[in-house]
Amino acid sequence: MKFVEIYKIQNNGSKDIIAVCRLENKKVTCEGEKIFIENLKKEGIPDYLKNEGAKLFPKDGIKFLENLKLAFKSGYLNASGIQEK
Repeated sequence: MKFVEIYKIQNNGSKDIIAVCRLENKKVTCEGEKIFIENLKKEGIPDYLKNEGAKLFPKDGIKFLENLKLAFKSGYLNASGIQEK
């Protein structure tokens, strides 16, 4: 199963995972902090790999997972690359 972890970097350098998004049946389901997950579903994330100005949502499956790492890359909030279990 493919998944991405979204995490905050704490002052001491540790990671605090706030959400995990998993690819299941070609759609992504996310679990974690409720408000953060609701915003992902409602607002989506930019499609950095293909369409400028386009948005991706969990229903977009693997494309959504691929773009999470690009959407969340700061000194505070980050997403892992796609991992597999």
